[in-house]
Amino acid sequence: MSVVNKPEVSGSLRWFYTATAVLLAALGAFITYLSLQTRIVGLAVGLVVMVAVEIIIISIAVSMYRTEYTLTQHELIIKASVFVGGTKKIPLETIESIERTLIPLGIRLFGATGYGGYYYFPSIGRTFMVITNFRDGVLIKTKQGNYLITPMNPDEFIESIKKTVNLKKVGS
Repeated sequence: MSVVNKPEVSGSLRWFYTATAVLLAALGAFITYLSLQTRIVGLAVGLVVMVAVEIIIISIAVSMYRTEYTLTQHELIIKASVFVGGTKKIPLETIESIERTLIPLGIRLFGATGYGGYYYFPSIGRTFMVITNFRDGVLIKTKQGNYLITPMNPDEFIESIKKTVNLKKVGS
């Protein structure tokens, strides 16, 4: 038995990635126009870089909608983009606590997006974060590290984990 939780993508993140993709497409069109008019080789190189960045931005936006949190009998699987660190598997017996939390401000350690990666939070420490909105935070502390995710219906998600595994020290 497994339960798949697909989080809600917030309007502000959706707007940010859409606006960035449109801006880069417009800039790419302008660079194309300039390179055709002036025949400057450097502009063609700039266009290639612009297209690569555009592909990455679109891939990140699509990957937010593919984010999943799957709870099985033995593990929690966080399915995320390779741009933020990829899929993580958390054995349920390693979970020390799980609680609802606000999304804190932190220092990015690794990750190419605002939607996830490794962060350092002064009050929590090093944390792998995969968020698709800014209001449904669930902090999971394990023996291997911390995870911050944003499942849809976080209270139900926490209860599902509590029902699946008998945790000794689970926060509410």
